Amino acid sequence: MTIKEIKEDLAGVGPKLLSHSKSAEFTARRGLVVELFPFIFGASERMSAKAISQFLEKEQGIKLSSVTINKALNDPAKNWNLYFDEIENAARIFVKDDRHLKMEDFLFRKEYFWKRVKNPVLKAAVDVLVPAEVGWAINILRGKWFVIDWEIRLKARPFLEHRLGGRNGK
Repeated sequence: MTIKEIKEDLAGVGPKLLSHSKSAEFTARRGLVVELFPFIFGASERMSAKAISQFLEKEQGIKLSSVTINKALNDPAKNWNLYFDEIENAARIFVKDDRHLKMEDFLFRKEYFWKRVKNPVLKAAVDVLVPAEVGWAINILRGKWFVIDWEIRLKARPFLEHRLGGRNGK
C-alpha cells in the first residue's frame, strides 16, 4: 500500500468516527475521577485500581478505567488540589464568617457541622439566621468535604497545606 492509498483510506475515517461518537453512548466522564478522588484514594489502601474500576462499574454503573484511576493515584497532589478547587470558595466563605477560625484547622477537624435541620419551623429559623452565602458554603462542605472519612482528610493535609499556608489559611 502506498502513502497515497493510505491517505485516501484514512480520509473517510475521521468523519465516520465523529459521526459515530454523536450516536454512541456518552462515555467521556471527564472530572469524574476528581469528584471521586478522595474515595478512590481511600479505597486504594486496600484495593487495586483494577478492583476499584470493577466495583464502580458493577456496583455503581460508573465506567472509570483502571488506567485512569492509576494515573490519578500516581499524582495525588494534583488530584487533591483539583478536588479542593471545588470546595475552596465554600471553605473561604465559611472561614471568613468566623474570623477566629483558620481554614487548615477547620478543614481537618473530626466533626464540625451540625446535622441538617428537618423540622420545617426550625429550618425556616435557620434560613433566616444564617446568611444565604454561608448556608450555600455549609451545604457544599457538608456534601463534598466532611462526607470524606476523617482519616482520609488527614492524609490529604500534606497535599493541601502548602496551598492553605501560602494564603495564611484565610
